[in-house]
Amino acid sequence: MEKRIVSLLLALVLVATCAFAAVGEVSFLSDEAGLTNGSFLEGVGTPKGEYKIANITRTLMNAHWVKNKEGFEAAGAHYGVTADVFAVQSEQDVMDQLNILETCIVKGYDAVIVSPITEQNLLPGLKKATEAGIVIINVDTAEISKASADENGIVITTFLGSNNYDSGKMAAEFISEKLGSKTAEVAVIEGNPGDTCAIDRTSGFADAAAASSNLKLVASQTGKWDRLESLNVATSILRANPNIRGIYCNNDTMVLGVMQAAADLGYEILTSDEFDRAGEDKTLLLIGNDGVPEAIQAVKDGALTGTIAQKPYLMGYSALEAAIIALNGEVPPERFNTPVALVTKADF
Repeated sequence: MEKRIVSLLLALVLVATCAFAAVGEVSFLSDEAGLTNGSFLEGVGTPKGEYKIANITRTLMNAHWVKNKEGFEAAGAHYGVTADVFAVQSEQDVMDQLNILETCIVKGYDAVIVSPITEQNLLPGLKKATEAGIVIINVDTAEISKASADENGIVITTFLGSNNYDSGKMAAEFISEKLGSKTAEVAVIEGNPGDTCAIDRTSGFADAAAASSNLKLVASQTGKWDRLESLNVATSILRANPNIRGIYCNNDTMVLGVMQAAADLGYEILTSDEFDRAGEDKTLLLIGNDGVPEAIQAVKDGALTGTIAQKPYLMGYSALEAAIIALNGEVPPERFNTPVALVTKADF
C-alpha cells in the first residue's frame, strides 16, 4: 500500500513538473493531460461492487464546476459505476447544498464527493454520512479542516485540490516580476467571505505582496464569486485608487467582470508582449484564477494578462477514483494537490 501511494504522489509531481515547463501550459490545459490507460491514479483496480457515487458540487454557471462534472462522469463511465452529479443554482445556496447531501444519504449512495460552499454548511450532513459508513471525498473548495472534521465527528477520506495559497502567491510574484524596478499599488477581488479557497488565495497574494519590494496592497474586497458584483466592486476600487497597476481575482468569473470595469474606466490591460510597459499610467496587470474557457480565450485574444489554470477535470475524475479505492477496502492518500500553471498570451 505504501508503495502504491508513493507511486501516486510521484505521478502527480510529474504532472505538475510538465505543467510548469516553459511551453507546457497549452498542453497542461488538455483534460487528458496525465491520463494513462484511462486512469489518473495508480492502483484503482476494478470496482468490487455496483457502487453509487454522488458528486455534490457548486453552481454549473461556473465553467470550472462544469469541467469537474465532466471529469467525474467520464471516470464513472470508464469504471462502470453510477456517477451522479448534483449542483446548486448559485454560490449562495448553502442550505440547498446541505439538502442535496442529506437526500443522497437517504438514497443510499456509497460515497459522496463534496465541494462545500463554505467550510461549515455541509457539516451536519457529513456527520450523518460518516455515521452511515459513507465514504467522503472533499474536492477543491471549501476545504474542511481536520480540526473541524474531528470536532464534528466526520471522517474525510481524502482531500483533493489545488494549493490555493500558492496560487495567490504565484499571482503576486508574477505581477512583482513584470513591474521590475517599478513600484505599484495592487488590489484583490476576493471570493465569498468565509470560503477557505478565497481566504487562502487572498492570503497567498497578500503575503507575497508584503514580502516583495515593489507591491503595495491597497484594496481587498469581496466580489462574491460573481461577475456583475466584481464589475461594480472593481469600478469603485479603481476610482478610489487610480494608482493601482495590478489586480488579482480569486476566480475567472470575477476577472471577467473586472475586465469590463477596466475597459469602462479607460484602463489598458497588458499582455505578454507589452510587459515592458507595466506600471505606466492607466495600465493594468490583471490575473484571474481557474483557467475557465472564457478566460483562456480572453488571454489568447490579448484582453486578459493571465489566469492561473487549474485541473478541474482531473479533480472530478480522480475524486471518483479515490472513492473507488476506498470502497474497495484500500486506503487512498489523505491529501494531494493537483497542479496549476499561470497561462499568458505567450503560451499560445
